[in-house]
Amino acid sequence: MLIRPASLEDVEFIGSIRVAAWQAAYRCFMPDAYLDSLDPTENLDGLRAALCAEIPPLTLCIAETEEMPMAFSVLGKPRYDANHSVAELWALNVHPSHWRKGAGQQLVRRALLDAREQKFTSVELWCIRGNLAAERLYEACGFVSNGQVRTTNFTGYPLHESGYSCAL
Repeated sequence: MLIRPASLEDVEFIGSIRVAAWQAAYRCFMPDAYLDSLDPTENLDGLRAALCAEIPPLTLCIAETEEMPMAFSVLGKPRYDANHSVAELWALNVHPSHWRKGAGQQLVRRALLDAREQKFTSVELWCIRGNLAAERLYEACGFVSNGQVRTTNFTGYPLHESGYSCAL
């Protein structure tokens, strides 16, 4: 398995991986009709712009085997906090056919290394409460609950999330 920076050629794969991962992992958290309506080509312009930026605002990485992307991560400045010494792991999605094969763990570890190289002091993330597989993965990579909870509606449906932090 290779972990590498994402390129423009990966954007469509990222969309497909995200939809497949969400449809498999979030059935008990979001309505089926919403998950079934997800379009892998939707909302990719922001990723393209980030990858083309002279100073990219996000660090996107791909996990691949045999030159085929199977997972991705997105690291950036916190979306909801102005603390500039903290990075946020915005996304970690693994195609369900590759779950529990180490891609998620390797991408999280790479995100932590990238954050350290970018001089961040810690990395935070939000995890849907009750997503036990994700919670276990993040804890195995050194994240601990920071006691923060929130409810977001960015999908149009309330998602209850718990905050996690990892000091670098």
